[in-house]
Amino acid sequence: MPIYADIARDLLDSIAKGIYPVGSFIPGELELAERYGVSRQTVRTAMQRLTEIGAVSRRPGAGTRVEAREPAKEGFQQTLGSIADLVELASTTRRDILNITPVVMDRVMAKGLGCAPGSRWVCLTYRRLPPSLSIAPIALVHCYVEEVYATVFTNLKPESGLISVLIESQFGILTSEVRQTVRATLLDAKKAEVLEAQSGQAALEVIRRYSDNSGRVYEVSVSTSPAERYAVTSVLSRIRPNV
Repeated sequence: MPIYADIARDLLDSIAKGIYPVGSFIPGELELAERYGVSRQTVRTAMQRLTEIGAVSRRPGAGTRVEAREPAKEGFQQTLGSIADLVELASTTRRDILNITPVVMDRVMAKGLGCAPGSRWVCLTYRRLPPSLSIAPIALVHCYVEEVYATVFTNLKPESGLISVLIESQFGILTSEVRQTVRATLLDAKKAEVLEAQSGQAALEVIRRYSDNSGRVYEVSVSTSPAERYAVTSVLSRIRPNV
């Protein structure tokens, strides 16, 4: 687990034990950096994590105020804008692995996932869990990799990081692009039970297609999250023509 995640977890424990009561203020970044022997940026990242789960609030010039002794179950949100953000998401959450199964893509699946019909893949199904055990699962994920890369799932650990990074390290495949599609959906009874949510509840389905330098898709993930537990942020910038 990254250092800032350890710091965030330690501060959450202190909040839960009442060392920092609701309404009180956590020490400043400089004091915490000296206490933990890290940089202020590391502390700032830990504070951002606590803010995301609703444990604290931060205001310039006012410090970091404790807002809740236990974060709300629906309080975890993660914004994604780059491959680095995906790596950070994987490093600060855990996998609860449900099963690993071989898959031969039929026409319907192939069309939905952008794969070739008849191609052979292996699917890892897991729940993505937040750092705090008091928060409900973030997502149900079906991660498909081409059969040739199936060994990446061998001895997979809950905190083992992004699957594409593991494929890169084991097979030398470099991810050049992740094409992401987000759409609204509803949770069916099976998914709702796995996610500790209500059947028929609004949800987000995120499909990510990982391509190598040649444009070949070698990994596809389908992530389903209750709507209030997940956020995807995009930034649109105007491209000015060269003068």
